[in-house]
Amino acid sequence: MLITVKDGMNLSPSRRAPSAGAVRYEPGTRLVRLAVRLAGSRMGLSLEEMAAELKVGRRTAERLRDRLEEMFPQLAYTDDENRVRRWRLPRETLPALPAQPGAIATIETLARELAAKGDDARAADLRDAAATLRAMMTPVALRRSEPDIEALMQAEGTAASPGPRLKLDRGTLTDLRTAILGMHAIELKYRPAGETRTSIYILCPYGILYGRRAYLVARKSGSPDMRLWRIDRISDLLVLPECLRRHEFDLAAYAAQSFGVFQEPPRDVVLRFSADAAEDAAAWVFHPSQQVEPQADGSLLVRLRCGGMRELGWHLHTWGDAVEVLAGDVPR
Repeated sequence: MLITVKDGMNLSPSRRAPSAGAVRYEPGTRLVRLAVRLAGSRMGLSLEEMAAELKVGRRTAERLRDRLEEMFPQLAYTDDENRVRRWRLPRETLPALPAQPGAIATIETLARELAAKGDDARAADLRDAAATLRAMMTPVALRRSEPDIEALMQAEGTAASPGPRLKLDRGTLTDLRTAILGMHAIELKYRPAGETRTSIYILCPYGILYGRRAYLVARKSGSPDMRLWRIDRISDLLVLPECLRRHEFDLAAYAAQSFGVFQEPPRDVVLRFSADAAEDAAAWVFHPSQQVEPQADGSLLVRLRCGGMRELGWHLHTWGDAVEVLAGDVPR
């Protein structure tokens, strides 16, 4: 953790050893974090959301909120349509807060990793975000923080993993976002897998799924069926002036139907991990629907319901003999 004090001086754990007394500063750090989040939220935060943001219990969140109310009488609340009380702090009540070097280093490191995977579009977005945070800092704070930012970027990385390059440029992503947010139809040329010729489609876009590749979630004009379209196979994209009437659609629920990206009817799957692999398997989230059941012999049962059996099989192959498929007809 890197703590930045108001005059711009940075206290870095790489420069001084942590002490037991440092724990006493945690409540103050939480107050600052909560104040920033309340000022940065348009709708405000409920007590449950405050607790989740700070990873504390509800009672602790209540005490922090009360302390902020003493410090900032401008703290106000409203009740939303579900009668949930939400608190918000006007942005102008906070002093200028310097950005954390750790946050900038994380953003720039992620931008570097995305660019290495071919995701130039989102890498550029992250670089813009890092530049914005730098612009918010005073010249003195920025000058003192630069060595820490550079050191953190050199000290942190991600293990290399094989996979295809995304080939996602910023212009395509910008056009897709414009169409999705504005509820516009799009016209494009698309080359299906295994074919050399492209076809012209008019689509109603709903979202984008990122995995080993990037996929547009869209339906053909006049069709109710949602499909995945590989973005690297899209060309000559046009955002049409025509506005759409959107069907009700939950992208998170759609993505959760399958293990990975490919969509198919969900099946009940039961996996048994050996006692030697049970501890590692318990730390994995294979699917949002999973239920984990430790067994008396030390093994672990994982029950889940999903589609995408081929992708699940590919993943289970990496576990070797440590996993056995008890139900689900998963190819190995």
